[in-house]
This record gives sequence, C-alpha cells and structure tokens, in this order.
Amino acid sequence: MEILQISGVVFGVLLGVISFFLKATMDDIKKMKECVYSTKTKVEVMESDYLNKHQNLTEKFDLLNTTMKDLTSEIKKLSEQIHRGM
Repeated sequence: MEILQISGVVFGVLLGVISFFLKATMDDIKKMKECVYSTKTKVEVMESDYLNKHQNLTEKFDLLNTTMKDLTSEIKKLSEQIHRGM
C-alpha cells in the first residue's frame, strides 16, 4: 500500500509540474497572439496609407504630364508665331 501512495504522490507532483509549464506556455501563446493581431492591424493601416499615397502621386504625375504636353504645345505655337513675325 505504501508504494501505491508514493507513486500517487510522485504522479501528482509530475502532473503539477507539467500543468505549471503548460499554463506558462499557454500564457505566452496568448500574449503572442495579441502581439500578432496588433502587428497585423498596424501593417494593414500602413498598407492602406501606402496605397492611398501611391494613387495620389500617380494622379499628380498624370496631371503634370498632361500639363507639360500642353505647355510644350503652347511653346511651339509661340515659337512659330515669333518666327513668322520676324
């Protein structure tokens, strides 16, 4: 009977140690999950900001390109008028 009691105590202690480390591991996983969620949210915000800025810059460059074409055309017209007037 004494061997049965000793083995029960040893089993209980082992179960307690395993439970302690399992709880610590689960707590770490929970913290990691919260960190990952926070990081994912920040990355999504940065991606959205990047896409908005990229779209805005693309529109500005398109407008600049159109304006340069118009300006080049006007310069050519003025140059032709100057050469005709001479």
